Amino acid sequence: MPKLRHSLLLATTLLLAPVVIFSTALAGPKFLKTGKALQPEKPIVLEVKNRTSKAIQVEIPSYTDQITMQPREKRKLKFKLRNGEHGLSVLYWTNQQEIALQGKIVKPNAQTVLLDLYPSRYYDDDRAIYDTEIPGNVLIF
Repeated sequence: MPKLRHSLLLATTLLLAPVVIFSTALAGPKFLKTGKALQPEKPIVLEVKNRTSKAIQVEIPSYTDQITMQPREKRKLKFKLRNGEHGLSVLYWTNQQEIALQGKIVKPNAQTVLLDLYPSRYYDDDRAIYDTEIPGNVLIF
């Protein structure tokens, strides 16, 4: 039933406002303004909590391999960015088709990122966060 509603909405939108579809297709990531910029020379703590009822995978590209996290598991990773790197990337996904993920971020200080992963009601789930070199901004893809 939700697919039918989605198809009907898409068809209606295509007929009434083709410009909206074009601008939606180019939509970028969501920005989360934290006001707390990473300091690359200091150690970073990333705490990830799997708040779903399924196993999920998490990876910090070029720092960790794929890590499988069981339901309700919490992991705390501490590391230092390599020379020349200014941002922190975290990828997350699940192999189950019936669950989509939503990441919620809290940044209590510049060197700590808390990432809670929840089930999402929408199929267009989040896949990654990127704590950028733009001071105090986190991108959610």
